[in-house]
Amino acid sequence: AAETALGPDSVMLDVGAGLGRPLMHALVSHDIKRAVGIELDDVKVAKARALVRNIDRANRIDGRQLAPCIDYVCSDIADAKAVHTDDVTHCYSFWEGVPPDAKEAFGRLVQKSDAVQGVAVVQRAVRGESPEQCMHGWGFGSLVLVNTFAVSMAGSGRKMTAYIFRRDSGVLTPSPRTLPLEEFCTPKTQETVTDDATPRDRAKAPKRRRLSL
Repeated sequence: AAETALGPDSVMLDVGAGLGRPLMHALVSHDIKRAVGIELDDVKVAKARALVRNIDRANRIDGRQLAPCIDYVCSDIADAKAVHTDDVTHCYSFWEGVPPDAKEAFGRLVQKSDAVQGVAVVQRAVRGESPEQCMHGWGFGSLVLVNTFAVSMAGSGRKMTAYIFRRDSGVLTPSPRTLPLEEFCTPKTQETVTDDATPRDRAKAPKRRRLSL
């Protein structure tokens, strides 16, 4: 959080928000101003909204109601017009299993924003190029890797890697890839993803994950 200035003035966007746990964590632990979750699955959106209502009703969070600060939108990331993102300062996605067109749409959203300061993604380890080159290839523009750490999936124990980037002062135009997408960030084989991921086709029941942002 410190590397990307996540704090009380921040607005966080979670692409593939699932039940919205990372957004709730950011609201409670970092006291961010507002949180927005984009999720393609309408059932997950309904459950996320219900979870926020139940937390607020039970007064589980001392001193703060979550509902006024968090918004869940049932939408494809490619349809960015459905979400107010002009003031988003930080973006996050668990994007293992997210299709290439959605990653590119996410990249375009960040690239055109003047407000985004930091981007965090969780996936399998990047191979074949640097993480910055990987993100630039997806159209995110110029990002600087400021932190990376291992993440263990709750339940399955699968190992993932979190990559934390800050926005570079220089803005680069997206460059076309010269290798197949599979050589960069997409996995060779598809496995079950968590309830906070955004694959359009889930062959297995999602599993819960634990991540500290």
